[in-house]
Amino acid sequence: MLAILRNLEEICAGACLVGVVAITAYNVINRYLLQQSAAWAPEIAGFIFTWVVFLGVSAAAKRGMHVSVRLLVDRLPPRWQAVLSTAVDLILAAFFAYGAWLALKITVSSYTRVSPVTGLPYSYVYASVVVCFAAIFARKVLGLARQLRGRPGTASD
Repeated sequence: MLAILRNLEEICAGACLVGVVAITAYNVINRYLLQQSAAWAPEIAGFIFTWVVFLGVSAAAKRGMHVSVRLLVDRLPPRWQAVLSTAVDLILAAFFAYGAWLALKITVSSYTRVSPVTGLPYSYVYASVVVCFAAIFARKVLGLARQLRGRPGTASD
């Protein structure tokens, strides 16, 4: 159960990706074999793909897979590397907290804006940004707390 929670983003992103492929395949079969297109399919596939992207961003942040340039940092003494790493993680935590707040405001305000074909509120799409930024913020805060207590692990854990 703990392994499922630890890999929740990857599991959800994988399930969503399977959904996107299934919906797209369904629409291709309908369009080219049955000569009728499901108008809702591209819209729903796009909505779900947005979730795949932002869940992937969160998973990549969790695993420390985002691009970084460490050329100068690696030349600093270990103590300064730790100080700089903590400072960067504090700045990133603040950025993701603010980003999550702004995304939440947009998500709430866009509930009345609906998609043209399915009539689903765009809030369902924008919520993916809230979830992503909130997850990264939470991980940064937990990692910083671990760092400040002197426990092993980085702030991106």
